[in-house]
Parts: sequence; structure tokens; C-alpha cells
Amino acid sequence: MSSHTDSSSNGPWNPAGSRSFPFRLLLGLTLAALVTGVLSGLGAIALHYMLDFMQELAFGHSEGHHPMVTDGADPARRALVLAALGPFVALVWYYLQSGGRRIVSVKAQIAGATEEDLKPSLWRQISHSVIQIVAVGAGSPVGKEVAPRELGALAAGRCARLLERIGGTRPEDGSLLLGDREHRLLVAAGAASGLAAVYQVPIGGVVYLVEEMAVGLSLRSLYIGAVTVWTATATANLVISNAPTYPVPQLPLDATTLMVAALTGVVLTPLALGFRASSQRAEKIKAKDRSLLWRIPVAFVLVAVVSLWLPEILGNGRLLTQHTFNVSLNAAADGLTAAAAVYVLALCVAKAAVVLLSLRSGSYGGTLTPGLALGAAAAFSVAALVLWAFPALGGVPGGASMVLYAAALTGTAAFLGISMNAPLSALTLLIGFTGQGASAWLPMAVAVGTAVLTRWAWTRVFGAKK
Repeated sequence: MSSHTDSSSNGPWNPAGSRSFPFRLLLGLTLAALVTGVLSGLGAIALHYMLDFMQELAFGHSEGHHPMVTDGADPARRALVLAALGPFVALVWYYLQSGGRRIVSVKAQIAGATEEDLKPSLWRQISHSVIQIVAVGAGSPVGKEVAPRELGALAAGRCARLLERIGGTRPEDGSLLLGDREHRLLVAAGAASGLAAVYQVPIGGVVYLVEEMAVGLSLRSLYIGAVTVWTATATANLVISNAPTYPVPQLPLDATTLMVAALTGVVLTPLALGFRASSQRAEKIKAKDRSLLWRIPVAFVLVAVVSLWLPEILGNGRLLTQHTFNVSLNAAADGLTAAAAVYVLALCVAKAAVVLLSLRSGSYGGTLTPGLALGAAAAFSVAALVLWAFPALGGVPGGASMVLYAAALTGTAAFLGISMNAPLSALTLLIGFTGQGASAWLPMAVAVGTAVLTRWAWTRVFGAKK
């Protein structure tokens, strides 16, 4: 009897212990989420300053002062800075991966299969994130979103390890308070908070956590994700503006936008699937050996040369996206010229080529914003071709300009939803990026929905992989 009483005092039959365990776990997770959010936000601020510094060096000004950062910049200066940076970037990435060392990805940190995945090298991961922003700030054509995600995951992993040490054990089995499931949730939330902080899109960050980070939809994941993401966003907002990344007009809800959105989703899906497969292939065969010491410099030189004629290919894709929006909106006053349409098409093809080249050569970075740019430019090009073939379509409400703008805006969501394989994340991120109101939700949802349906039909017919 005495033995049973002693064991029950620390076991699952202890009502007080059972009640205190969920409270201690919730309190510990909440504190870890708050600290992770603050650190993730501070990391986003640091990367923001680094990006500004590199843009000042390469272009003479930053996006904060000139949204189209190539405007007014000396073409020779920006090309020379990018080309000269290639050997330095290559050397850093080679060193970070030489001698058996490796860069731990966000997915590996979440999975935590090895001790190195659970506790990656602090200096190596920070150096890796910083050098990505250095390259993108100088004009490397890949996305910048991976760096803040990695810093957020790194901060979350450290907070999780601390919680493991001080959190105590579970009353029912004596295991650590913070289990594998909670550890993965914190690291995933840290990664999502980095993305949300740098772009100031908290809602998109939470949806991205649930859908793309595969933590599952539950009250716990929503709560921890919301605390981490909103804390990081608020912290970063001390420096980073919450103004839309792409300042564009509100998309109206009418028959024109709905029709264009549906057609855009259908047409862009094969292109998005092709880009997804190509970028995944480029990542898989990415140079990590000594060959990157010459591959990256050559790639940077080629990008610099192409940028002399097509400057909007530089950077993470923001320039191409905003240029496409501007051309479509200006068509109402100036009309759409063949030269303007061909230029956007050339930018689209060149951007896709330099992104894949950079990834294959050994550069690190994301495909989120490049995919967004390709979606806008490809949709615009298709709409311009249709208007040229059927000029009567320009007589719809809003005219040709509205057709072009609706195609470009909804095309971003459709292309991104397929290329990321995360349609809900694409939808909410794009709403945040462009500051759209309620009227845009349905057209953009139609674009994403038709894209998903088209992907399903495409894979059934052609047997293509997602």
C-alpha cells in the first residue's frame, strides 16, 4: 500500500501533477515563443540594415529611398560591384561547407535527426544567412527570404534547448517537459516568424507555418505560431516599415477580374510546375565542392552583363514584379506598346534563367519572390498577347489596363501557389505583400483555386510530379 502511494505521488494518478504539467508546458512554450519572436525580429532588422548597406554600395541608394533601386543607378557601377563580389561570396560558401562541415537547412533543423541538426553551429549559420543578404543586396537574382527564416529557426532551436534544461520533466513518465513535437513546433514557428518579420506579413506567416512548415492545424500550433510571428513582426516593425512591399491599387471585384483570374490560373500552372521542377533540380545538383569557386563568380559576371540591358532581373524579384505592375497600370494612359510587352517577356525569360543558373552554381537563396516575379511577368505577357490577338477584349470595364493589371496581380498568387506547393500561403502572403482589401480576395482565390485544379488535371494526364 505504501509503495503504491509513493509511486502515485509522482505518477499519472497525481491530480495536482496532471494539472500542473499542461500549465508548465504552456507557460514554457509561451516564454520560448516570445523570446524567439524577439530574436527573430532583431535578426530581421540586422539583415534589413545589411541589405540597405549593400544596395547603397552597388546602386548608390537603397530601396527605402528608391523603390526601383536601379533607377538612377550607374549601370557600370552595379555590374562591377556584383562581378567583383562573386569570388568573395564563393570563397565564404566554400569555407562554410569544406572539411566535412555543412550548412543546416530549416527543414533539417525542424526534423532534428542528428545532434548537429538540433544544435547547428551558431557562427556558421549566421555567416551563411548574412552572406545570402550580401549577395542579394548587390544584385544576386535569388530570394532573400531564406536568410531570416534560418535565423528564426536558429533562435528557436536555442530557446528550445534552454527550455529542455530548465523545464523539468513530465509527471507521467519522467521525460523532458519539451518533447520532440514541441521542439519541432518552436523551430518551425521561428522560421515562419523570420519570413513574417522581414516582409511584415503576420497573417501570411501563420498560414505559412501551418501549411508549408507542416506542423499541422491545431490550437497549439496556431497559438505558438501567432505568439512567435506577431512578436517578431512587432519587433522588426521598430525599423522595418509595414507598408506594402508592392504599392499598387486595389483590385476591384467584377466580372473582368474574375474571368482573368480563372484563365490566369489555368495558363500559368504548367509554367509554375516547370519552374518548380527546374529549381528543385538546380538545388539538388548545386555545386558544393571546389567547382563553386569558379562557378559562382562566372554566374555573377553573367548576371551583371545581362543586367546592363535588363536591370530589373537584379535582386530578389521585387524590381521585376513592380516594373510589371507599373507597365500594366500605365497602359491606361499611354497604351501598351509592343516594345514594352516584349521587354517584360524578355525580363521573365532572363529572370528564370539567372535564378536557375545561380542556384546551380552554388548560391543559396529562396525562390519565393523570384517565383512571384515570374508569375506577374508571365501572366502579363500572356494577357498582352491575348489583347493583341483579340483587341475587342480591351473594351471590357476598365479597359486593357485592367486586364493586364488583373492578370499580373492574380498571376503572382497562381504561380506562387503552384511553385511553392502552398496555395493558401501564396494567397495570404500576396494579400499582405500588395496590401489588398476584401475586393481582391475572391479574384486571387479564384486564380489559386483554378491553378490547383489545373495542376490536378495536369498530373493526371501527364503523370508529372508535384
